Amino acid sequence: MTLRSLSAVSALCVAVAACSNPDAGPAAPVVDGVDVASQSAPNPPGIQMMVGGRQITAELADNPTARDLATQLPITLDFHDLNGVEKIARLPRALTTDGVPAGADPEVTDIGYYAPSQDLVLYYGDVGYWNGIVRIGRFDRDELPFVQSQPDGFTVTLDRQDTP
Repeated sequence: MTLRSLSAVSALCVAVAACSNPDAGPAAPVVDGVDVASQSAPNPPGIQMMVGGRQITAELADNPTARDLATQLPITLDFHDLNGVEKIARLPRALTTDGVPAGADPEVTDIGYYAPSQDLVLYYGDVGYWNGIVRIGRFDRDELPFVQSQPDGFTVTLDRQDTP
């Protein structure tokens, strides 16, 4: 190794060491390509869903798409079943998808937005990963059988949860 090569390697090592921070702690977890720590709120905004005369508690995620939905509240939508795993309703206008992953694999009881068809989605079964899905919230797991049993054409009103 020449003196010039040795100097270049030494300079690179010094630069890398200078950029590291041993006190930074472990990296934040990443889900669907998004830094979870920067995308989730400690206290996500609560919402109420009125489904068939029954009030269901839910929460919105802290992401641009969920915040955009919140600007449309209160809103009443007619839902229908799709493929025995989700209930869907078309929103009156598209929600932003800026700053969110290109797709997601939603969990059961997630509230999602399917951008290609402009649908709000209540997941009660496993749909797998799809481009265009944005996870925007979650409804109470105890209400899963009730949501799943709703017939086509059922109405849901979403509104901000009253805070004391």
